[in-house]
Amino acid sequence: MGRWALGQTLAAIFLVGWAATADAETEAPDTERYTLRAELGAEYDTNAHRAEMVTGAANAPVVASPVERVVVAGTLSDVVSDGQVIALAATVAGKLYDAHDAHDEDVAIVSSSVAWQKTLGPTTSLTLAGAYYEAFQGPPANLVDADERRDFRSLIPTLQLDWAAGERLGVAASAGYRTFVFKPDRDVDFMAPAAAVELRWARQPDSGTDWEAGAGAAFEHRTFGGPAFVDNCSSAPQPGLPCSGPDTRVDNLLMSHLEVTRTGRVLLGAGYAFHYNLSNSFGETVMRHFAIGRIALALPGGLMLAARAELLFAFYRDPVVVGLGPIAPGNVVSVESIEDENRSSARVDLSRDLGERLRLTARYTFYANELGTTAAVSYRRQTLLLSLAFALEK
Repeated sequence: MGRWALGQTLAAIFLVGWAATADAETEAPDTERYTLRAELGAEYDTNAHRAEMVTGAANAPVVASPVERVVVAGTLSDVVSDGQVIALAATVAGKLYDAHDAHDEDVAIVSSSVAWQKTLGPTTSLTLAGAYYEAFQGPPANLVDADERRDFRSLIPTLQLDWAAGERLGVAASAGYRTFVFKPDRDVDFMAPAAAVELRWARQPDSGTDWEAGAGAAFEHRTFGGPAFVDNCSSAPQPGLPCSGPDTRVDNLLMSHLEVTRTGRVLLGAGYAFHYNLSNSFGETVMRHFAIGRIALALPGGLMLAARAELLFAFYRDPVVVGLGPIAPGNVVSVESIEDENRSSARVDLSRDLGERLRLTARYTFYANELGTTAAVSYRRQTLLLSLAFALEK
């Protein structure tokens, strides 16, 4: 999701603002910088529909499929005048599934962002930014999968204040307003004022080993377009299912994170994130704990190995209803990337430069069902990707 979108946007804006503030006195005459990246990939997906297996239920068959992927992305930044920096970014990407039963998983995305940063003083800057993300996906083959569509639009304008509290420490505070449109079910649309604070620390000793640490917290107050659901009502299509109540659905989402990274001959990183969604809709209040680890190192033959693992422990306030047919509209986790899943996962990348601008990458990813939830639901998905990327930068 959706869960990382706001944090990633704010962290990226924060780092740009901090770097611009720290380097304001050492700007080079040629300040324009750009990157252009294009990637083509062939992938195999063992669970194209992201299907869960429910014990004792009549589960649909799991569909595996080859996939073609394409990504084109670019960035541009420039110092337009004394103390003023602009940054632009745009991405177009898509995935096409070959299996006949998986064509409804074809998806395209368009995203863009713009930021204007103004230096207010030797250690302070102000950044006005906006981020747009939209996914396009056709109608599903059956109504059961309708609430799993990655077919949405997200807009996030943000105002952020950065302060360099020394050579090693930076602080940022931001406020914004997020709008989310879920095209298959407009009851899941929401509007949300948001606020966040971010703290970054870096140390570069003479030994050549760098240390970085970060911590932050963010809050969203989401007001949805549809009703909150109530438990076990008589008007439900099947006994035991929730149904629409008289109140509008409102969620309060609190997110926090902490990470530490050591960069030397080997990059090592560890982190923890906590998400708590307090909702007045049945089944939507959930507490999530993320334990994150990553490593990257150079191998012989010009190879680079990078790996990341994320364990997710989820605890729901209400019982998880399984094996009772289609979930009622409104039970949707708002995703923010065609790659994100609310699952525990492990990923391994092996890459090698084929020239100054070409890079070949092999990636294996494994997903499993959330820890801390009902044992009656099992989820497994594996993907294997081989991609070739071209990059041009200044």
